[in-house]
Amino acid sequence: MTCLRKAKFASLLALLLALAMIAAACGDDDTSSGGDAVLEEPAAEEPAAEEPAAEEPAAEEPSAPYGTLDFIGWEGYDTFFGANAGTLEELGIDFNSTYIGAPSDIASKFASGGGGGIDIVSWTTSNHRQFRSIEGILTPITVEEVPNLAGLSDLFANDHWGHFKDDDGNWLAIPFTFAPLGITYDSTRVSPTSYADLLDPEMKGLVGIPDVPGLHVQTAAAALGYEARYLTEEQLDDVIEFMQGLWSQARVLSPSFGDIIGLLASGEIVAAYGGYPGLGAFTENPDILTVFPTEGTTGFVDVYSIPAGADNREGALAFINAMLDPVVNAKVNDVFAQATPISAAVELVSDANRALYPYDDLENFLTVNPIQELPVGENGAITMGDFIEAYGSLAAGG
Repeated sequence: MTCLRKAKFASLLALLLALAMIAAACGDDDTSSGGDAVLEEPAAEEPAAEEPAAEEPAAEEPSAPYGTLDFIGWEGYDTFFGANAGTLEELGIDFNSTYIGAPSDIASKFASGGGGGIDIVSWTTSNHRQFRSIEGILTPITVEEVPNLAGLSDLFANDHWGHFKDDDGNWLAIPFTFAPLGITYDSTRVSPTSYADLLDPEMKGLVGIPDVPGLHVQTAAAALGYEARYLTEEQLDDVIEFMQGLWSQARVLSPSFGDIIGLLASGEIVAAYGGYPGLGAFTENPDILTVFPTEGTTGFVDVYSIPAGADNREGALAFINAMLDPVVNAKVNDVFAQATPISAAVELVSDANRALYPYDDLENFLTVNPIQELPVGENGAITMGDFIEAYGSLAAGG
């Protein structure tokens, strides 16, 4: 090889080597272009620190928009032994309760000045004149304040007996339960239809009589075709004579309806004068029934009122309105085996409750067998005090 050719070859070799070095350098700097360059894997990231799990929100305490109601009335008519527990929780209501043995306990408390701060009272409307005679004990309640009043059946909504409203048409006493009175009996042993059936000699010692004076004057007056409110002295003699016949058959003068229930359940008596369907239900014996006697009868209506000195009127109104809700009212009347005055609740009560009362003919039944009032001493009529005196003599064997 000549010197010239050697020089060209050396120059070419140097050029190729230079290009190869440039290409390698370019490949290292730019891996985005094609070629055989190897991509480096990214370094493994450190695991992120775990965030603390979100805490479950704490269960909220039941709201208490209405707080405590100071109550005086019949036992159970505040909480219905749990039948209205959900409603009370929803309203945020609890009770500070004083229970009574008779409606006169309420009147006496207010008459003596001890009713301050009481928010709600529960009583029986046969005593309504006694309650109205205590100035300021009952305050008017409007339909706007208790919208569920619109659901009352007609006789109750229209205050057919004049027991519920004041002279301006505002509500003083709001009905939520009632029951007609009759003869409660063991159907496996007797089948009375009339008070006269209780006078059968074979019934002697087998009749129960509750020691409730107001019940007796109302029931006896109804059986004799008299109006208890206007009972005269002559009619009082007839009432006492009627009662004497029945009392001569009694096993015992029972201090309470609870005692009557026990005697019926044990079989010590076979019939109770002045009974009502709830007594049979509480014995849990399906053979203990109640008949409304052919002579006619009366009944009781239990109501709520709000006194003038209530500290929690808004809570009392909310409670009363809730107790008139058809669903709630059906539940509470099922518990007591008493009748509902709410039209829409009739289809919601249990089948057992619906079988106890003449719901299908209720207006006619209550017209023929009206809710009686206690004697008031008007227009020559006796007073309740006059009856109590005669009743006391009878109870003592006079």
